[in-house]
Amino acid sequence: MTQAKALRKAIETCELQHPAFRKHAQVLLGRIDDALAGHTPRIEWVVGPSRVGKSMLINLLARTYPAQRVEGKKSVPVLVVSVPAGISPSMLPSSVLTALGVPLPQKTSNTGLMSLRLLDQLRLAGTKVIVFEEASHLVEPGARVPPRGAADWFKELSDKAGMTIFMFGVPRLERLFASNEQLRTRASTRREFRPYDARNPQEFRDFAVCVNTYAQLFQKHGYPIQVSIETLVQHCYLLSGGLIGILSRFMQELACMVSNEAPRALHFHDCALAAESVEGTGHPAHPAFMKPQVSPVELTQAHIHTLETNGMSVPSLSKLQAAA
Repeated sequence: MTQAKALRKAIETCELQHPAFRKHAQVLLGRIDDALAGHTPRIEWVVGPSRVGKSMLINLLARTYPAQRVEGKKSVPVLVVSVPAGISPSMLPSSVLTALGVPLPQKTSNTGLMSLRLLDQLRLAGTKVIVFEEASHLVEPGARVPPRGAADWFKELSDKAGMTIFMFGVPRLERLFASNEQLRTRASTRREFRPYDARNPQEFRDFAVCVNTYAQLFQKHGYPIQVSIETLVQHCYLLSGGLIGILSRFMQELACMVSNEAPRALHFHDCALAAESVEGTGHPAHPAFMKPQVSPVELTQAHIHTLETNGMSVPSLSKLQAAA
């Protein structure tokens, strides 16, 4: 394998378990441990913009508690269920059965029988936690499941199956809980997986550590980025608004650019070329790698634009200072 291809593989497989990621992972892993130990079931929901790291978090949960065979029987302690876009009422239980690998009955019109089959299969699989990925599809425009009806289904599943439920989605998932007070009062307060805020010195340092981790991989494989770390961090932030997923996408594109080249130094214009191929989430008035200097105002605007376009609130400076 050439150094360029080794670099590309290293960048594409780099899973940054940065502080914001670890914070959520620690809590959710603890909830799973509680469920496996037989403690009271919980309903947890995590919201955040696309590319913040929700899928990586779900992958970690699934890897930590994998399906296995116990005495010849399939055991699935933690089941990940993908909620498809445009889901219909009948598809809620069938999506869980599909995730379990259970053949669907030919006739699924009888909701009561489907629910009984679902509960029976979950019991046979020893499932204690169900993770619903992209649960916000249930409340997107054009959804075929009324939010209150979907919320009732989750509440009943938690009660009847006696298991912990995690729901992940973009911020509009809030509508599901707002539509049904019984689900809302059973659930924990929402967990927000937010992009790093440049106005918070510690968060900006955490973001910088992520950038530097990638930069060191380029250096290790013979492709040093000849841009000061301060400048590189600022422009990566302009591109991403603090989203690590966008940072990762940019670094992958930069590695892809040189996948057929011998080891060489990478310069500012190389970063600019890579950034052109990435759909950034920062403010459109301040594109990344277009000029050497970046002001604090531009960094703040990149972050605020990322939050607002994803329906997330912008913390006031007083709240940031109080948190610090």
